[in-house]
Amino acid sequence: MQKLGNIILRISSDHLLSQFNPQKICKNVSKSQELNHRYHNIILPGKILILSNIMAEEEPTCKRFKPSIPLNHIYNPEFESLFRRHWLEFTPLKSSRLEIITTPFRVCKIPNFIRSATFMEELKNELSVVKGRREGMDLYCFEQTEDLGDVKTEYITRLHDVFENDVRSWIDTNAGIGLSTAISMFSSCYCDTDYFLCHDDYMADRKIAYVLYLSENWTAEDGGSLDLFDTDSLDRPRDIVHSLIPEYNSLVFFEVTNTSYHQVAEVISPDKSRWTVHGWFHSPVSRDTRPPRPAIELTFHQPSETDGELSSWVMDSYLSKNIVIGIQGELEKKFCTHLAHFFKEEVYLKVSTELISEEISWKKMGPADRRNYEVAEETTLPSTLRKFYEMFKSIEFFRLLKNYTELELIPDGNTMKPRMVIELQRWSKGSYTLIYEPEECEQNYGDIVKAVECSKTLISKRKEVSEEIVKDLECLGKKNINGLKKIPKASEVYSSSDNSDDERVMTIKMKKKKWREDQPTCSRIENYEEERRDSSLQPDTDDPDASDIADSLSDSSKYTETDDQSGDPVAEPATLDVIMQFNTSHGSEDDTIDYVDCKEQDTPIIRVPSEDNHLCLIRKIPDTCRLQKYVNHYYEGFFYNLICTYYE
Repeated sequence: MQKLGNIILRISSDHLLSQFNPQKICKNVSKSQELNHRYHNIILPGKILILSNIMAEEEPTCKRFKPSIPLNHIYNPEFESLFRRHWLEFTPLKSSRLEIITTPFRVCKIPNFIRSATFMEELKNELSVVKGRREGMDLYCFEQTEDLGDVKTEYITRLHDVFENDVRSWIDTNAGIGLSTAISMFSSCYCDTDYFLCHDDYMADRKIAYVLYLSENWTAEDGGSLDLFDTDSLDRPRDIVHSLIPEYNSLVFFEVTNTSYHQVAEVISPDKSRWTVHGWFHSPVSRDTRPPRPAIELTFHQPSETDGELSSWVMDSYLSKNIVIGIQGELEKKFCTHLAHFFKEEVYLKVSTELISEEISWKKMGPADRRNYEVAEETTLPSTLRKFYEMFKSIEFFRLLKNYTELELIPDGNTMKPRMVIELQRWSKGSYTLIYEPEECEQNYGDIVKAVECSKTLISKRKEVSEEIVKDLECLGKKNINGLKKIPKASEVYSSSDNSDDERVMTIKMKKKKWREDQPTCSRIENYEEERRDSSLQPDTDDPDASDIADSLSDSSKYTETDDQSGDPVAEPATLDVIMQFNTSHGSEDDTIDYVDCKEQDTPIIRVPSEDNHLCLIRKIPDTCRLQKYVNHYYEGFFYNLICTYYE
């Protein structure tokens, strides 16, 4: 054994050192590096060369070469054959050196991937000083760096190069998946309460997702597992069927498909951080051939007759004529209002007590990439709670909402057929809803939209409450045995603020603009008998142009959406959300129900605070989504939402 510079050679006894040519060896080393990607053992005729290091300053004629990451074990023919057989034939395998998962989709795990403790330590040292930023929205919450391909430190660069060349080439060859040369690589850190909820990673050019785990001594009790979801017959994520614990120095990769649903479970350790390098190998961009996402099924209810009187549930002040002016004005300005202590206290306490009854059966709601909470089976509700539930379906409550909002919520026996959807939800740690396009649900009530005749919408200035509405409010607590009372349209009740030559048009875009100008939190209205004295709630009958909304429409044509053929503004059926919450005392001020624009998700349009016995009314604008974010592991017990949606 002889040493020349930093080259260690094992030469056969019949080979003379004097015959050794360093430049020739360096040339062969360079060729071998190109062919075999930095292997340690390079076989030459008549001799064996074992490479340790070449220092450029000592051998200036040689190409500089740094030791590669030791990945010899994955190039072992037996290992490659074992991987190919189980991966391509969809047969599961679990051993100390390789794990193949085949359901719900193919996943490979290679333990002890980088067999150099020194390299791992140096890599972590470099990653620890790479600047990251906090990422947080409805779907995820964690810290992530920029693309590591732009970080030019020694060990990060070497890791990126090896994944870009060696690992990509190995997967391309042995998994039978055509990959391009593109690669994405990031480093992420998940701390206590961080998560990444159910998603599929699917994009046009993502082909293989990978993750290299960097946290030592991680256990199942720390959370942060990689959870795999199965799918139903419509390819929607359903249940977690496999979980992988983040094992230190293990590489996990899987093929990205439209059903590769997975999540990073919430980290529940206050002392540990889940640290990874992760990213994607890409393929040539392909056209998205996924079928349209099936709509979430809704169960609609029409107004029904009930045995109870509304006055036995609702506080008397909310059935008085003065309440109409205040609530209508609040909804006109802010599209939401928060009615404090809406139901009588003894009734609310009785309902709250029955909510925790063991008689109630709860059903988990999905799909997991949209929502995860429980809904009560209506037939299992205790007596008082069931009557309370039915009250929201009653024609009396429809009529009350009609008077509050001026929406067409009273059927006329012909074309006007209002409907509603109701859910009694139970929430606990791990529950969430995610942002999605509302059109997915609207497919279920498309017949309602088609049945509504398009017309111009006038912005009317209220002068007084009609006598007919006053009579309705006075008899809301009594059973109507003579049929439904016809409620006049808004244009029949209130006078227009302008003449017919200057009609103001309230459009969807203008409504969104107005929503964002106002404070996003619902206003609380606790006693209208006193608050209506405030001039902000008093109708100004002297100035017909003093309406808050009318003032904002000085250039309303800029925001007008028109029909392509007629050019007339289109009035779409309005939607009203009614929300009642229970047992909210365990939560925090951040536990809100938010309304967000699906296209602009940064800031909530409306934020509903969590408070008991507060009825919240929200006039929904198209392209908005109701959102309640993830409940972390520190929450104890349950809280409840009764959410009703009414359609004109």
